Amino acid sequence: MVDAVVVTMDSREMVLRCLEHLAGVGAAIVVDNASEDGTAQAIAEAHPGATVVRLEVRQSLAAAYNRGAEAASAELVLFLNDDVLAEPRSIDRLVEALEEDPGAAAAAGRLVDAETGETQSEYQPRPFPGVGRFVAAFTGLQRIWPGNPWTAPHTDRPLDGPVVAVDQPAGACLLVRRASFESISGWDEGFELWFEDTDLARRLSALGRVLYVPGATFRHVGGHSTRRLARAEVVRRSYGSALRYGAKHFGPGRRLALAFLFGSTAAIRSVTSRRDPELAQAYRQVLRQATRFKKMT
Repeated sequence: MVDAVVVTMDSREMVLRCLEHLAGVGAAIVVDNASEDGTAQAIAEAHPGATVVRLEVRQSLAAAYNRGAEAASAELVLFLNDDVLAEPRSIDRLVEALEEDPGAAAAAGRLVDAETGETQSEYQPRPFPGVGRFVAAFTGLQRIWPGNPWTAPHTDRPLDGPVVAVDQPAGACLLVRRASFESISGWDEGFELWFEDTDLARRLSALGRVLYVPGATFRHVGGHSTRRLARAEVVRRSYGSALRYGAKHFGPGRRLALAFLFGSTAAIRSVTSRRDPELAQAYRQVLRQATRFKKMT
C-alpha cells in the first residue's frame, strides 16, 4: 500500500541505516543521485529487496524524487530524506491519518532528534512563507530573534496531540496520495534545493488538507546533505529557490518587494564578501537574478 522513495547522494552509511527502518513498506526505492561512494552496490548487498534507481548525472532533489516516484506503484508514496529513521509504527500512523480523512492529500510526521528524541522545533509545521519570512531568514533576523512571528512554527500545535491540518510540514518525511501527486505533476524540478517541499505542500493544499501527525515520530539526523555544500553554493541555491517560489506564488506587489530585498542584500554582500571570490560571485549571480525577477513583476 505504501512505497517509500529515498534520495541519497554519497551518503552510503546513512541511507543503509534509513533502509533498516523501513520494514513493512510495499517497496523501498532508493534514488542514487550520482553517488561516488559505492552506494548502489552497498544497498544491493545489504538490502537486495530494495529498488535502486541510479542517476548517472546529478539532478536536483525534486527531480530525483520524481524519478523515484516513477518507479513506485502503490496508492501512497512516502518521500523520505536519507537521514530520517522511521520509528516503529510511525508509517502506519501516517497511513491511518489518511484513511480517516479521505479529503486529505498528504500527511507528515514529527521529526525528533536522532540522539535525544526531542522534537526538532526548526522542523515543526509553519505557515506558508510571505515576504516577512524571507526578510527574517535572509537578513539574519532569524538568528538574532528566533521567535520572530515570520519564521516561528505553529506554536499552538501540541507536540503529541491530535492530527491537525497545517500549511507546510517538514518535507523530509511526507506521505502523499499518488492520485494527488500525479494531478499536480509531482515535484517542481526547477527548484535546485530548498523550498521545493514548500511549493509541493502549497500545490497539494489546493487539492486537499495536508495533515500533521504528531504521533508519527521519525528520528532525524538533520542537515546531513546540505552541510557538505560550500557557502557559495548554499547562497546560490537558497536565494534562487526563494525567487522561484515567489514567482510562482506571490502577487506583483510581493514579488517586487522580494526582488528589492534580495537585490539589495546581494549587492551589499557581494562587496563585503570580496575576500571569498566564490561567495562574492554567488551574490552577484543572485543580484542578476533579482534584477531579472524585478522586471517580471
